Amino acid sequence: MIMVYLLVALLGAGIALFAVQNNTSVVVRFLVWQIDEPLSLVVLLSVLIGIVLTAALGIVRQWKLRSRIRELENRLARSQAPTTQTQGPQGVGENLP
Repeated sequence: MIMVYLLVALLGAGIALFAVQNNTSVVVRFLVWQIDEPLSLVVLLSVLIGIVLTAALGIVRQWKLRSRIRELENRLARSQAPTTQTQGPQGVGENLP
């Protein structure tokens, strides 16, 4: 657990160093919007948006796969249901001529 804290602290220090070194203001234009923010903020927000979009796509894919698995399990259960029904008492009438 200490290793995780150390890695998080190093990552935080790296982000802080990046923000301090890249504090030059940049203008970002998109369609009719225009923002004037520090370069570090623009880059970090872009990374954050990329992470969120990737996670959202992964969640959608996982949901689709789970529903497909559920569908296949139901189909398998239905196909095995007739073979697991009881077939009458065993041993009755087996030795009849």
